[in-house]
Amino acid sequence: MENDQHSTINVCEVKYANSEFVIDAKYARELRRKIEVFKNVTKTRKNVFLTMITTFGVVENEYFMELGANSIKVDDLF
Repeated sequence: MENDQHSTINVCEVKYANSEFVIDAKYARELRRKIEVFKNVTKTRKNVFLTMITTFGVVENEYFMELGANSIKVDDLF
């Protein structure tokens, strides 16, 4: 049985923008595709979560919420 601490993977998408980054419908489809490709190539059975690393955060619109993404600002890393 897998250890619960190691049953998730965070796929990170790093974006630079001059203000909060906006995920639109087209980009949300691309992100979902990237996650599916990752799952298929790695054959992981773990939960895969999207983490957006951005300069000023991500607008929490319907697409961001639908993806269930996490957001980290660059300042959070330092």
